[in-house]
Amino acid sequence: MSEVVHWIKTGERGARAEFTDSDLITALLLIKENPMGRYKLQTELKLSDSSTKSLLNYCKKKGLLEAKIGRSGHFLAKKGEALVNQINKLILKHAKCEHEIFPSKQHYFVILTTNEKSLEQNEVIIKPSWKLRDIVISYGGDAILFLEVNSEGKIQFPEEDIKIENYFPKFETEFIIDIEEYLQPKNYILIVGATELEIARKSAIIAGLNLVEKFIGHVHQVI
Repeated sequence: MSEVVHWIKTGERGARAEFTDSDLITALLLIKENPMGRYKLQTELKLSDSSTKSLLNYCKKKGLLEAKIGRSGHFLAKKGEALVNQINKLILKHAKCEHEIFPSKQHYFVILTTNEKSLEQNEVIIKPSWKLRDIVISYGGDAILFLEVNSEGKIQFPEEDIKIENYFPKFETEFIIDIEEYLQPKNYILIVGATELEIARKSAIIAGLNLVEKFIGHVHQVI
């Protein structure tokens, strides 16, 4: 069992869970984009003040984050930078989805690659969509849309007999325009719907990291 999983299950003092791996990884990705203080991070992750403090203390203990006195807040240490760079080999882009896929939900998407060269793997084995759905639900998300980019650069369901236009007729005109540069073979799109954007984001990121077999295990070894 990795140290972070033990921390998540018991808390530093043997108490109930204080934060999850999705909180930690999302925090690193957000801080990579914009160094921030505890209160800003607390809002972004929808955690309590004590849980956010525990998360930051853990990350500093593991050498993932450093802090500056003043308003600059926390930033990635060398080890954290290396980990985020590794994560970004799989997650090419992540952002809020401005288009409604699931009614009355907030949406967040990740674009993932299974390109062997990009991931530095000889063979890439991916999880089926139903396993990703289960992961999303276990982290508080409500629904997913999982799509692949085929050899012609077109978006489709992994199940070729299901046509995307039958379920989301406006998808290609409303969403695809925003991600055209990523329409490359062996790339996948995962969109998560949840009642709150922060939950959709954390669920999408952790499910995305679980797409490729053993990838999340390597991340856990670092954190």
